[in-house]
Amino acid sequence: MPDPVIRLRKMAILAAIETVKGTFVVPVAADALEVSNVTITPIEGEEVDYDIVRAHFGSTESVLVTQYRKMAFRVGFAGVGTAGEIPGYSKLLRGCAMSVTNTVGADTVFEPVDDAIESMSIYAVIDRNVYKMPGAAGTCKIEGSAKQLPWMNFEFTGAFVPVETVGAMPATTTTEFQLPLGVNKANTRVRLDGSYWACNAFTVDLGNVVVKQDLTEVDETEITDRKAVGSITIRDTLSSTKDWIGMVNQTVPFELVHGLAATNTVKVEAPLAQIGKPTFGEADGIQMVTLPLRFIPSDAGNDELVITV
Repeated sequence: MPDPVIRLRKMAILAAIETVKGTFVVPVAADALEVSNVTITPIEGEEVDYDIVRAHFGSTESVLVTQYRKMAFRVGFAGVGTAGEIPGYSKLLRGCAMSVTNTVGADTVFEPVDDAIESMSIYAVIDRNVYKMPGAAGTCKIEGSAKQLPWMNFEFTGAFVPVETVGAMPATTTTEFQLPLGVNKANTRVRLDGSYWACNAFTVDLGNVVVKQDLTEVDETEITDRKAVGSITIRDTLSSTKDWIGMVNQTVPFELVHGLAATNTVKVEAPLAQIGKPTFGEADGIQMVTLPLRFIPSDAGNDELVITV
């Protein structure tokens, strides 16, 4: 009997924080993720040509000198159902070099770290093929546009494990994930330099530098740096109201709040957002200006971004 087709709509992604870096953690149903736009790179690595001379034309073999795996997906940029709950994407942010501080009945706060960075095991099942990725580390980019849903785009790199086959799809529970709200006047506010602006699009990128190092005695994925950046696209203003060109290189506070009710709310704050060179665009016949932002840490460090849920 021929093998069955692989049905992409039968897919489950689960992830768990590792106790020992690189030691795979078998996930349980509560480790399931509510994701979309999944991309799995089943095997990645550096190839070296076996560039020998021959008495004739023709290709020579190549050798895969290191191998690893990558996975990318997006999660709805949303809050929680009850104040003080931990959002379902918490472990993903922890795998992107962020700490988590939960206050029961109040909120959960994520802040960047550069020490004691946690690693993840990611378990992806497509129909009955299983792709495991231990020792995973990643980065995240938040994106939103008016009249659309906002997303947290994650990309993880980790160790390669040969593909396995299971008899059935795993059990999954995703009750910790909330349905994201649309980006609009009712749900979203963007503040820069103390004022709120009519925003058409925004991005917040953690900017983690993720490297896969394969040496004798070492085969690990590491986060070695972070350069957080972002942008907002807003209605342009009269220069007498705000001279954005004159604001280039100035550092001002930035705040993004999505979800304006008591729950299902998430906030991103950057106390020191440096404004870059503006560019012009158009939306509905109205001039827009895009402001690139660099999120700068204070002298204390690891405080350029705070995400509060």
